[in-house]
Amino acid sequence: MDIPNRILKESICISDTVDKLDWFSEVFFYRLIVNVDDYGRMDARPAILRARLFPLKGISDRKIADTLQTLSEAGCVELYEVGGSPYLCLPSWDR
Repeated sequence: MDIPNRILKESICISDTVDKLDWFSEVFFYRLIVNVDDYGRMDARPAILRARLFPLKGISDRKIADTLQTLSEAGCVELYEVGGSPYLCLPSWDR
């Protein structure tokens, strides 16, 4: 699988939203950025996110689900369902 390159702007370092995240949520968010599709969307099943974002770490699905909820509450991701399957999108992707 060929994953597209992403360029992060340095302004992410002074983002009030990102600054309020705990360290794991921030790392999770950065890893999301480099894994979402060209429209800022991705499968939001915890097992899929764990495998894609943390393939070499022993992170539990519960930790993934909790962190995803934290990012949703912070406004970093939007969660939705299609046909009963969970997905996420990055609301600021177009900016």
